[in-house]
Amino acid sequence: MPMADVRVEREDQTVVAVLKGEVDMSNAASVRLQIAESVTPDDDALLVDLSELSFIDSAGLHSLIELGTVLEERRQRLLLCVPHGSTIERAIEIIGLPRAVSVHSDRAEAMEAARASAMESRPIGPTEGA
Repeated sequence: MPMADVRVEREDQTVVAVLKGEVDMSNAASVRLQIAESVTPDDDALLVDLSELSFIDSAGLHSLIELGTVLEERRQRLLLCVPHGSTIERAIEIIGLPRAVSVHSDRAEAMEAARASAMESRPIGPTEGA
């Protein structure tokens, strides 16, 4: 069975999940669960870094779409880091994922987008219940 390694990091209010290896129907659900469990209600965004991923199938892509849906319901943002010209980029383009999710070719660009969207969504002044 192909294995995927999920490494979780944090930068400010953004969770960064770095996927390495392969994500397919044998492990897509557990990878999604691992990533989802790392996101707290206080986080603004989740950046899934696919730059170390060697393969993803339709089950893996579907898991990313499910993650995006759950985060959107919680008013959090999903961003993907996908190297330009990679086979992973081609796969996400085929299914139209860039129309639904913010896709960036490098991590610095993705983090900048995450920070910018967090600034837009944060209320100015005291928060409710404070």
